Amino acid sequence: MKRIGNLFDAVCSWENLELAARKTRKRKRYKACAEDFELHRETILGALREKLLDGSWRPDPYRTFTIHDPKERLICAPSYGDRIVHHALCNIVAPVIERTFVDQSHSCRIGMGTGSARATCRRCVRRFRYALKLDVAKYFPSIDHSILKGKIRRLIKCAPTLALVDTVIDSWHDTEGSIAWFCDDDLLTPLDRRRGVPIGALTSQLFANLYLTRMDHVVIEQLRPAGYVRYTDDLLLFSDSKAFLHEARIRLLEEMARERLKPHPTKCRVHACWEGIPFLGFRYWPGTVRVLRENRMRFEKRMRRFQFRMHADRAVLGKIWPSMFGWFQFVREYGVNEGLVLAECRRHAF
Repeated sequence: MKRIGNLFDAVCSWENLELAARKTRKRKRYKACAEDFELHRETILGALREKLLDGSWRPDPYRTFTIHDPKERLICAPSYGDRIVHHALCNIVAPVIERTFVDQSHSCRIGMGTGSARATCRRCVRRFRYALKLDVAKYFPSIDHSILKGKIRRLIKCAPTLALVDTVIDSWHDTEGSIAWFCDDDLLTPLDRRRGVPIGALTSQLFANLYLTRMDHVVIEQLRPAGYVRYTDDLLLFSDSKAFLHEARIRLLEEMARERLKPHPTKCRVHACWEGIPFLGFRYWPGTVRVLRENRMRFEKRMRRFQFRMHADRAVLGKIWPSMFGWFQFVREYGVNEGLVLAECRRHAF
């Protein structure tokens, strides 16, 4: 594939920065950071553009916090100005990178996303007998910086743009995850290699999609399963042959090791479709779809916590309905779960 150059002027153009600022402001216009930016919009964008052009821009420290949804995740939120730079970079670089994506990769793409991934999964569960589910252990913290930069350099040859990409990638690396050794590593290799992209940054979603694109092409062009769908690090291969899927599992684990990734210890196995395939918050059977039990239990736990807090402070009542509404909209993606919504409304009478 031909590499693309002369992108940096487009990244730093005033029109692109204005577009990036508008995207950054979405759903944040009433926050203090957005209001402060709008008060000095022209000055801040002008200074940001000058820093990008002379190569002196450096990202601010990330604001970090931990969520449990359900497993523990470290979220790294970039500053408002850095978000503008991330949007400006992705506006120009994303179309170049997305040329390499296969149609079966659904994560964070315009016109696709979780809805199209679930629809594809449901069609395949109805048509085929078995599914191979693969999941990467701690995917975002495990992405190797050197390998990621090499993948980007095979698509882009604009030196200033690559320098900006390197600055974004090098702005964070994982220091708390478990250390893993791979083939031909010596004792200190895992400590010498920087790894990890921050969960919470726009660029991380694009880089995470790119990182497994080579495996997508291995699946589509070499293994050729009857059905395939990927959402970030969740891969599903479908076939009527269980033996084929077991062979594909061995091959893909080898490819995963080449990318310096470890499989999830319990989520990489062959399922029979009649058992139900867990994927993106639902379990899919050939005839029906149900929300995963752990998702429902987590919602009920949150509601009980709201009830306890409401008795102590009635002001928390305003937070209850948005939380319930968001979960109900998630469940109502499939009409068969409407009864679950009605049961939860009766259960949690405030």
